[in-house]
Amino acid sequence: MASIFRYVLLVVGGFTAGLVLAAPSVDTYPLADGLLPGPVFTSDVAAAAAGALAALAVAAAIRRRVLRAALVGAMAVAVVALPGGWRFDVYVATIGAGLLLGALVVLGAEKLHTALAGAVVAGLLTAEPLAQFRELDSAPQRYASYLAARVQPVDAVWLSLAIVAAVAAGVVALTAGNDTAPVARARGREVAIGIGVPILGVGLYWSFHHALFSLDDLGEGRWLWGLVAVPVLIAAALWLRGRTGVVLLAATGMVVAVGGAVSWSPAAWPALLIGPVLVAVGVWLGRRRPMPLVGVGLLALVAASGIFDRPPWDNVNFAATVLVVPFAAAYTIVASLPSTAPVTVTSLTPPAVLALPLLAQFGWTAYTPLTDDPAGWSPSAWAWSSVGASTGAVLACGAAMAWLRYRRASEDAGT
Repeated sequence: MASIFRYVLLVVGGFTAGLVLAAPSVDTYPLADGLLPGPVFTSDVAAAAAGALAALAVAAAIRRRVLRAALVGAMAVAVVALPGGWRFDVYVATIGAGLLLGALVVLGAEKLHTALAGAVVAGLLTAEPLAQFRELDSAPQRYASYLAARVQPVDAVWLSLAIVAAVAAGVVALTAGNDTAPVARARGREVAIGIGVPILGVGLYWSFHHALFSLDDLGEGRWLWGLVAVPVLIAAALWLRGRTGVVLLAATGMVVAVGGAVSWSPAAWPALLIGPVLVAVGVWLGRRRPMPLVGVGLLALVAASGIFDRPPWDNVNFAATVLVVPFAAAYTIVASLPSTAPVTVTSLTPPAVLALPLLAQFGWTAYTPLTDDPAGWSPSAWAWSSVGASTGAVLACGAAMAWLRYRRASEDAGT
């Protein structure tokens, strides 16, 4: 019985953590303020960074009373999901999700990490479509974003998932005699990378926000600093011991291929099940046939499909985003496991803390072309360069994976 509830806790809790970290500013509290002044610290990225640091703290430091941390995190998410809002609720939600995620990574054994990773990926990829569906399904449509936080309805999805996770954690705590997780002590470089990735995400978001409001005289601008994240994360993965950094490379490839948050508007609620079902298939296949380089190849194809940016060929990119990304992301990450608890936590949070495009062009000409081009496939020079950079970045992650496998094989041969 305890093993069943432990599995439910990992799956439901992981999905809840991914859902909250990817889209903390749901319509339950659209006008809530952040912890610090300024638009950067009221953003989803900053809130997700706080949750990632909380998850790292639990994964790196807590070995006793792990289930209590999971229970506290689930209850924090449930409280924020209730009607009403206050100044710091966005941070309460993400920190609660971080506590839950960190505790589950410590609690799960190596075999259970695959289920947990799949659940987190499903939550990360379902968050934006679910938010879009709730916004379109709410009434009145045009004014939902302007409602005060205190009159927003309950977030039934967050609340129900958090309650299930809390009940499962309570049952496991009562039925399991020992609440101590046999996890190795975290290494200094693992903790340093776990701290650096959220800081990198907040810094890049600040740069992006500054560029967005610093347009030139023609009202145009480009942002290229997202490219910095790729070599930094690759170097961090290579710095880790053994092949523990492979999962971080898999997460980096997912972030680059997606190019920010996966956002689409499902017309009916059953469409929201597409992502989790494909993630489940990817988890199953990644467990049975772990070949992460194959997953990286699929992610590179997704990134390359961004070249189809005009109708009717933009449907190719849409299909790749909706149908290929969930399977490829789950397969690549699961096939890259196992790893240590701090590295696993750090690798499951970049899709939230680095929810930014690799390159960006903005301004009124980016949305209103100066020429009336007919519908069809005629990519601009910017499209070629941005898609080429994204595809090359994903392939660079694959090359780093291959090097880690070669280095591990060389080390094994030397011993």
